[in-house]
Amino acid sequence: MLVNSFRTLVHAQLDTVWRLLLDRIENPQNYLHGVEEVRIAETSAAGIIRELKWEGKSVRERIIPDGTAYSITQEILEHPLYTGSTVIRALPTSVQNPMSPTYIEADVRLERKSFQLEQMVKTEAEMVADLEKELQAVKEKAERLEQSGA
Repeated sequence: MLVNSFRTLVHAQLDTVWRLLLDRIENPQNYLHGVEEVRIAETSAAGIIRELKWEGKSVRERIIPDGTAYSITQEILEHPLYTGSTVIRALPTSVQNPMSPTYIEADVRLERKSFQLEQMVKTEAEMVADLEKELQAVKEKAERLEQSGA
C-alpha cells in the first residue's frame, strides 16, 4: 500500500481555494490531464458519486465534501487497477487574518489490486505525481484569481 502526504502553499484566501477544490469535483478536466469524460451519477447526503474516464480507464468514486472542515474525501469505488482514498484539505495559515495564504494538504492511500500488470500500469508514485499536478493547477488558478481581484 502506498501512503503519501504532501502540502502546497497557495497565496490565496481560504474561500478562493475552497471554491476551486469544489469546482474540480464537477470539472476535473480543468485541473487534471487526461480526463476524457465526467458524469455526476448521484448526489445525496452521503456524498457525490462521480464517474469519469481518465486516460482510457473508467473510474467511479464517492466524493464527500465537508465545508466546515474544508476537506474533500475521495474514495475509489471502482477502478481497474487500484483501491484506496484521498483526503484533500484547505488549511488557513492564520485563523486571525482572513487574507493569509492557504495550504492545500493531501493524504493519499492507494493499493494496487494486482501486480500482474505491473509493466502496463502507472505506478503509485506516478498517480501521486498526477494529484500533485492537479493541486498545482488549483494553486495557480487561485493565485491568478486573487491577483485579478475576482
